Amino acid sequence: MTETLITTSTTNMTAQQLTKILEALIFTAPKPLTLLQLTEIISEASPTEIEEALSALKARYHPDTSGLWLCEVAAGYQFRSHPDTAPWLFKMNKAKPVRLGRATLETLAIVAYRQPCTKPEVDDIRGVDSGHILRQLLERNLVKILGKRDEPGNPLIYGTTPEFLAFFGLRSLGEMPTLREFTELGEDSLQKLQELLPEQKDNNAPIIQASPIIHTDSEHPSDASA
Repeated sequence: MTETLITTSTTNMTAQQLTKILEALIFTAPKPLTLLQLTEIISEASPTEIEEALSALKARYHPDTSGLWLCEVAAGYQFRSHPDTAPWLFKMNKAKPVRLGRATLETLAIVAYRQPCTKPEVDDIRGVDSGHILRQLLERNLVKILGKRDEPGNPLIYGTTPEFLAFFGLRSLGEMPTLREFTELGEDSLQKLQELLPEQKDNNAPIIQASPIIHTDSEHPSDASA
């Protein structure tokens, strides 16, 4: 069977060659590669041709048949090992699974569902000071500082990062479970969060609230607990 030929003024590339290039790029990239990034790198092929090649790769690296899985996460593409292989991978690497403590997960969940939000808002929901946990989440690059709220004291505003999406295997915030489905929050904190976000009770989409923001030049000021 004759292979499809991708032709430009300077390069002839078969569909098989395009698939190999995509496979190598995604495999070696440290972070998920978006379709835009892939089209910029492989200028010899059109976005449509690249999407077709990606579909072929997704069929080849499918969790039902392969130990490697081509996932769409954080608006990009990334190879991941099948979850069923995790015990052997941890044994080989002599590493422990990355786990988030209850307080850390609770704080991260509040930021994710309430964003953009400030530390006082997180503290009010949790009932305790969350400054040290927010600093840990900043260091892990799971949350970032979006700017400062235009109100007395100009508190810092927090939101989630693309790394947050990649960590939890999400393509977008729209894939987050609803608060009704989310069970990791403490009962008191979950109830208070639901009271603050009553519209979430009948809405399957995560809450992304708009608020006045003063953007800053630095995403990681020295004092992230404001």
